[in-house]
Amino acid sequence: MVVKPAPASLPLPALAARPEHVAIIMDGNGRWAQAHAQSRSEGHRAGAQAIRPVIERLGEHGVGVLTLFGFSTENWGRPRTEVETILKLGAEFIDTYTDELDERGVRLQHLGDPERLPGWLRRRVQKAVDRTAGNDTMVVNLAFNYGGRADILQAVQRLVAEGARPEQITEEAIAARLTTAGLPDVDLLIRTGGERRVSNFLVWQATYAELYFTDVYWPDFDALQVDRALEEFSRRSRRFGLVPSDSVEDHGTAG
Repeated sequence: MVVKPAPASLPLPALAARPEHVAIIMDGNGRWAQAHAQSRSEGHRAGAQAIRPVIERLGEHGVGVLTLFGFSTENWGRPRTEVETILKLGAEFIDTYTDELDERGVRLQHLGDPERLPGWLRRRVQKAVDRTAGNDTMVVNLAFNYGGRADILQAVQRLVAEGARPEQITEEAIAARLTTAGLPDVDLLIRTGGERRVSNFLVWQATYAELYFTDVYWPDFDALQVDRALEEFSRRSRRFGLVPSDSVEDHGTAG
């Protein structure tokens, strides 16, 4: 895999605040391919190449958690060849970069139901998760076969199976049984490719997230685009339902 390098000389912008948890819907691979007269498979390959520089840049900013929406529960309805390409590229990314990410202290985690994933991908994901389990510099969640509603449903089902009484089914109890249990809620949700919706992605965890939509296709989302998204986040006033005088201006990490 040939990686498009991030500009080595790009200085970090000064931020008034930075998010602790960034989530990204990596959209626009197919349209990028069309714009470049390439196949959709090549568009997905270009999208896979964009992941490492984004992880690196967010790490430079001190972002502690990154969640990448790689494949949704709805994506199984796409053409079989496209599904196979996406899943194979996911495995290729894991094979190529697990060693490097491990050396950088990145902990890889999987979000979503692994049962429908092909065995060869499940094994690669589990190996990477096990290999990096002790790391604490940054968490990167790979969401494969993930759906936000299914995440909530399964959390409630676990509570019921545990014999929880109605009054014990609280927000805290549900959050503790989501796939992101133990991680902070999403501060900034980015969607590339021009669409303006969250598409069943982390619907519980992103309740109060700042939303950042860009027309830039995912393969072109580089270190400069990361900086622009974080600069926009740092200008937002996050009120969490409060009036401005009582608001929490910086719910992320102070810069």
